[in-house]
Amino acid sequence: MSSPLKTPWDKIISVTPADNYSLELLWDNTTESIISLKKEIHDRDIFWRLRYPRYFSMVRIDPLGGLFWPEGEDMCPEYLASLSLQSGMK
Repeated sequence: MSSPLKTPWDKIISVTPADNYSLELLWDNTTESIISLKKEIHDRDIFWRLRYPRYFSMVRIDPLGGLFWPEGEDMCPEYLASLSLQSGMK
């Protein structure tokens, strides 16, 4: 999903769920990254549904370039970018 909304931050334009609570991301600046959400999912009870692989794979991109799941869990693009930087992939 490519959003026509202009933002001062980089946005995710493609997301692919991967093994072990990881996501492959493509950003609007053409950077690719792979991030692991394993720690966030297991440390924060608000993300309990994401512990189920089938539900985790239902991830979608919101109009502002962040990620969300059907029951309301979401992550903003700035946070996801910081995880990408920590992994050394972006």
